[in-house]
Amino acid sequence: MSDYVPKLLDKQFDDKLTSYPPLLRRLLLLRGITDAEQAEYFLHPDWERDIHDPFLMFDMEKAVDRVFDAMRHKEKIVLWSDYDMDGIPGAVVLYDFFTMVGYTEVVHYTPHRNKEGFGLNKGGIDTLVGEGVKLMITIDCGIADREMVAYANEHGVDVIITDHHLPPHEAPSAYAILNPKQEQCDYPEKMLAGAGVAFKFVQALIASLDGIEEVKRPVNGWEKWLLDMVGMATVADMVPLVGENRALAHFGMVVLRKSRRLGLHALLKRARANQRTLTEDDVAFTIAPRVNAASRMGHAGEAFTLLTATDTLLAEEKARELDTINTKRKTLVATMKRETKRRLTKRGSLQSVIVMGHPDWKPSLVGLVASSVAQEYNRPVFLWGKEGGDTIKGSCRSDGVCNLFELMQAVEGRFIEYGGHAFSGGFSLDAGEVHTLEMALAEAYKKQGVGNLKQEKFVDEILTIDAVSWDTYREVQQLAPFGEGNPKPLFKFEQVPLVQVRMFGKGNEHLELTFAKSDGSRVKAIEFFTSVEEKDFTDCATLTFVAYIEASYFMGRKELRLRLVDTL
Repeated sequence: MSDYVPKLLDKQFDDKLTSYPPLLRRLLLLRGITDAEQAEYFLHPDWERDIHDPFLMFDMEKAVDRVFDAMRHKEKIVLWSDYDMDGIPGAVVLYDFFTMVGYTEVVHYTPHRNKEGFGLNKGGIDTLVGEGVKLMITIDCGIADREMVAYANEHGVDVIITDHHLPPHEAPSAYAILNPKQEQCDYPEKMLAGAGVAFKFVQALIASLDGIEEVKRPVNGWEKWLLDMVGMATVADMVPLVGENRALAHFGMVVLRKSRRLGLHALLKRARANQRTLTEDDVAFTIAPRVNAASRMGHAGEAFTLLTATDTLLAEEKARELDTINTKRKTLVATMKRETKRRLTKRGSLQSVIVMGHPDWKPSLVGLVASSVAQEYNRPVFLWGKEGGDTIKGSCRSDGVCNLFELMQAVEGRFIEYGGHAFSGGFSLDAGEVHTLEMALAEAYKKQGVGNLKQEKFVDEILTIDAVSWDTYREVQQLAPFGEGNPKPLFKFEQVPLVQVRMFGKGNEHLELTFAKSDGSRVKAIEFFTSVEEKDFTDCATLTFVAYIEASYFMGRKELRLRLVDTL
């Protein structure tokens, strides 16, 4: 296993941040912040300064006018969203706007993940046309659906696309397209999440309400209550947390800790999470898995119902359902992980690309397993399953070096469909192709010439165990919220006295290490879903490891601890 080394700094900028403590100064420099003005901008998000005018987005005025025209004529509007932790919160943002202004001719539609797939489809459009829908607003999807947008148009439905995915060469024939990544769009923040685009639409709608007699007007600043959804999606969808996204995530977390949503209250209560102390980790590991479980194990509409619930009993019912199916999801994923590792161990020697699957595996869950396997085996991983019919569907994850989209492109004739990004993607293929896919991908991987590239592992700084204190934690937290583009600071600790090793949790599935400081006090470090058997602590008087510094508020008890990432 390669060692972790501190990242190198360009010392020429160090004297420009001398007003900050040494550790914070180093962390700022490592994030490309090289002077006091940039540091002030980064450390203190400002709503008036950082949030851009929504009308800078191409087609915004046109989209606003079409919605108001629909309101005047009492047209039925559908909010067609993706089924994930970006699309569902984005749909809630728009739904809450229509509810606040008193417009009731609005329905939500999200496709069934396994039966209908991503984006627009004929069956769904036909259903909505039959219900009298005249205007469709997409959230976090639609930009690639040229044929389906044209189909909707042919059936008398105008389409407003709100999306953040890369546009194709030929855009759909939508009435309006809100997407900052469009070539003709001058909007300054190109990397908004899908819910972020939906929020900009709501901002524009509210700013234009004065001439609309048919609706109520929210109190000034009401839209900021929507930031709980926008912040959650911005953190969970892994968009870069810089610029306007950083402000949306920052203020989103502030609102999330005060949110009045009954569904969130019920969900957090079942997860035994303290709303007042929520962090990005709580979004990523508590809220997002339960929201995403709805589509992975059933239908995403259940998550939408939870987040828009205005009845306490309904909120508690949906929270209980999502918690239950998330537990089932975790069990299935754990079983799939064990089966994958067992089969890989049985193979012995492995190809440079891993392809594995089973007809009983749920395609909606294999991506979660692929991420874990790719990280552990340091290889691109393609896992597949089946759910009805003969078509195999799967997900893939990169080893951190290989470009998956290019890899799939090199063997594209084998796929029915494929797509995604450099480090994650999805695919479908006929069952007969799966037996030779691994060899074909391994050959393509070899031609990419990345197989021998060494992945260097870095930490932000080397600390002593005595440096783990609430003062250090507060210093690090000035950089929050953490996420894509602003990773949580990672520290290396060398030759630390190890006092105790134990397992904890209902099923003893989590690892806890206890370390000694020089003054005799103790510091705990935990790693979830691992075991003593997977680590070798035999005769370990001291241990070198890498970890994050974090605060735990579990069961109302405040505790400073470390989150283990690796032991060396």
